[in-house]
Amino acid sequence: MKDRFYLNDQRFPEARETIMHILWMYHDMARSYGGFGHNIDFEPVDYEKFLFATVMSEKDEVIYGKEAELLHQGSIIALGCEVVNLLDEEQRNPKIYDFIDQTLNMPELDHHKNDQAFLQAMKDAFDEETDAAWERLPKGAILNQHLKDVYEKYVLGYYLNRVNEVRLR
Repeated sequence: MKDRFYLNDQRFPEARETIMHILWMYHDMARSYGGFGHNIDFEPVDYEKFLFATVMSEKDEVIYGKEAELLHQGSIIALGCEVVNLLDEEQRNPKIYDFIDQTLNMPELDHHKNDQAFLQAMKDAFDEETDAAWERLPKGAILNQHLKDVYEKYVLGYYLNRVNEVRLR
């Protein structure tokens, strides 16, 4: 597990680069599938590094709070994309399974209850037998519903929030 990423003036260029990749991933999801699907372009997003991105000060919260949240949300989406690919290909990856398991035990997750359920659904789906139709298996069906909910909340929610911000100006 990587150290937590603290967003500030010095680290903003790295965050901006990752945000560009997250927005491309969101575009790919919306355009290709209208949600999660196989081979979404998520790989440039280092979800291990940015999953718990945060700021260190009130000043940084005012300046970078929304960006830190986008890094977090994009990271959980990227992890979901990786899990979907593995399930679709009837594969398991112990490194990703262990990352999910370790993350579920992190106290930082207490502030992200919806993400906790999503991560648990990923882990549970990995525990089922391998099947190309994983969405039809009991735990796969639960994960599939989480995928739809997380897409709506984070990806579509991102676009809706931007539209609303422009309307308020």
